[in-house]
Amino acid sequence: MPWLICRVGVLFVLLWPDAALAQFKVCNQGIGLYNIAIGAERNAKFSTEGWWTVPANACVTPIKEDLSALQLKYIYVYATTVAGDSALDGEWAMCVDAKRFAIDRIQNEPWNCWVRGYQEVKFKEIDTGNSKSWTLFIQEGGQ
Repeated sequence: MPWLICRVGVLFVLLWPDAALAQFKVCNQGIGLYNIAIGAERNAKFSTEGWWTVPANACVTPIKEDLSALQLKYIYVYATTVAGDSALDGEWAMCVDAKRFAIDRIQNEPWNCWVRGYQEVKFKEIDTGNSKSWTLFIQEGGQ
């Protein structure tokens, strides 16, 4: 009988609707490979972070926490193809690096990417609407 309770408990956790939903996910709906960087403000500190590689027809989860609990209404995403071309049309200039990175913006200062030894690129703003989770889909030819 205890094995039945254990199995029912595991099944309940697996089927619980909110268990796996609190996150920010980026999915590649194309046949190419994309590299992803994100920007967000957490604890009154804005930073960019990268890189996540997203193969064809796959997803990555750069933020695994509940977005509403983190108060992340806006998340900024930069995506490139393997050739280094931008895959999303963005308007927000922020810093990235060629290798894995986490770059903090200096409070009340412009990004000054070039001065700090980074590359300035245009991130796309994603309005999550204060939801707990959000999935961004990237398709061939932009979103």
